[in-house]
Amino acid sequence: MTEPRLRALVSALVGAIAALAFLVSFRAISQFAVTTGAFPTHLGWAAPLLVDSFTLAASIEVLRSALAGQRAVYPWSLVAGATAASAALNVAHAPDHPAAQAVAGIPPVALLLALELLMRGARLYLAVQGVDTTRESDTARERLRTWLTVNPSTPLTAREAAELLGVSRSRAGVLLQQERAALNGQRGGPP
Repeated sequence: MTEPRLRALVSALVGAIAALAFLVSFRAISQFAVTTGAFPTHLGWAAPLLVDSFTLAASIEVLRSALAGQRAVYPWSLVAGATAASAALNVAHAPDHPAAQAVAGIPPVALLLALELLMRGARLYLAVQGVDTTRESDTARERLRTWLTVNPSTPLTAREAAELLGVSRSRAGVLLQQERAALNGQRGGPP
C-alpha cells in the first residue's frame, strides 16, 4: 500500500471514529440538557454544539498556531476545557452506576484523541508539503519595511514587531533582522 493511500485510509478511519464519538456525545448532551430543563426541547441540539464544537475549533487553531510558529496556550486550554465539560455532561447523563459512567466518558475522550490524531497527520503532511505563506509573509515584510522606513530612528523589538505584524515573535525577529540589514545596505551603513 502506498503512503498516500495509507494516509487516506487512516484519515478516513480516524474521521469515522471522530464522527461516531461526536454523534454519541451529541445525543447524550442534548438529552441531558432537555431532561434537566437547562434547554427547551426545540433547542436541545444546541447544547452539544456549544461544547463539542469547541474541541474541534480549538484543535484547528492549535494546528494553525503550530504552522505559524506561534504558541497555542489558549487553544489548548479550550481543547482541555471543552473535553472536560463534554465528559462531565456525558457522565452526568449516564445511569448512576460506575461502569455506565465510565463508558459514558469515552466519546469525548475518543473525539479529542481522533481530532488530535488528524491534526498530527495534518501537521506532518503540511510540514512535508510546505504551506504557501508567501503572500502572508510578504505582506508582513512589506508592512515592516514601511514602518522601518517611516520610523528609522525609533527602536522596535521583536515582540513589538510581532504585535504590529500579527506574526510569531520568532518570525518577527527574523523579518526584523532581514529588513534592518537590507535597509542598512541601502543606506550604506554597517549591516
